[in-house]
Amino acid sequence: MIKVYAPWCSHCRQLEPLWQVFAEEGAADGVQVGKIDGTKERALMARLRVNAFPSIFLLREGRTYVYEGARNVASFRAFATSTYQAAKPLPFHRAPNSILGRAMGRLHSLPKLGMKLYRRLRDRHNISDTAIVLGFLAVPVLVGGVLICCLDAFYVRRARDEFGPEHEHQE
Repeated sequence: MIKVYAPWCSHCRQLEPLWQVFAEEGAADGVQVGKIDGTKERALMARLRVNAFPSIFLLREGRTYVYEGARNVASFRAFATSTYQAAKPLPFHRAPNSILGRAMGRLHSLPKLGMKLYRRLRDRHNISDTAIVLGFLAVPVLVGGVLICCLDAFYVRRARDEFGPEHEHQE
């Protein structure tokens, strides 16, 4: 069970002592309890599609359930162990632990990875900002060129096989 919070949120601060007790008691039930600082983990927040703080989710058996019950330890424990079955899980395309959700999580983490790579190239290897930007821009151009060549070869071969060599374009 995961709580997404913000340090400045008064409701999140009120929930924190209960969440600590739930984490201790939930371990006895086999429930793993965690929390995510939504202000620091933007990619996870986007992946979970958090609109308000605190938001509580149960990730169980490949499905995601949004907790909307009472804010007390007994209700948390009941939801995590049994009453989640009465709740409707998020649809496949919105669940962060589905294949699509994991792919979206990777997509949301690309800017952070790009900044990490940029800093490493600038600080450790002393490469200029211009060279780094040109390098980053060259990647999609090269990938696009390779894809165009592959698609062209595939469709030209397919057209030649389908219509025969007599229909080839001649100059």
